[in-house]
Amino acid sequence: MKQKFFAALCAAVLTVCPLAGCGAESSAEPETLSMQDLPYGSTLTEDSAHDITAAYDKRFFDDDLANKVIGYYDAIQKKDGELFKSVVFPLYHDYQMKTVYEDKITEQQLMETTYDTIKEYFGYDFEFSYLNIDECVYQDGISGERDTLKQFLDDLSEQNGGKKISEDTQKLYELSVTRHTAKQGSGDRTETPDKLEAERLYAIQYQNEWYIMYS
Repeated sequence: MKQKFFAALCAAVLTVCPLAGCGAESSAEPETLSMQDLPYGSTLTEDSAHDITAAYDKRFFDDDLANKVIGYYDAIQKKDGELFKSVVFPLYHDYQMKTVYEDKITEQQLMETTYDTIKEYFGYDFEFSYLNIDECVYQDGISGERDTLKQFLDDLSEQNGGKKISEDTQKLYELSVTRHTAKQGSGDRTETPDKLEAERLYAIQYQNEWYIMYS
């Protein structure tokens, strides 16, 4: 995979018309989809149990995944390199630090730089008030980036003498996260006018534990 790929994420269909009755019988009733068949985002829930309020579809998110996504942004707002390192996928993160950042910065410096960039954009010391995780790609063939990432991780692991990551991967999500900010210390936990464009994150459930991958 070319490195530049890493430098640069569902409308709900409530009813479907039965094949035999579509346009043939006006009396045919639409078939109602069950809740488990509705796409991501059909049932968004606000989670305010953490330092940052987050909206996501609980049918797809367990507590561990929610903790990791929110922890990723909590690490940025707190400029906490250790927290950041604890939530990211080690193999992918090591590649990013060595290849993209050329081992010239630490996780702590990365968090400080990321924070300062957002601070400069808004013009104030900030905290994330609300995260809207409004898209989630979880099936093969829907996102070329997600599917290419799967092969990249396998190749990277084998280059480092390990087995294919896909052998122990339960799930791989491509997420779109819109980030709202407020002034630091405001206590605002809602969607604010100040927001950043949706960010693409990847979440991998590897050996039954969730991790985050950033681009």
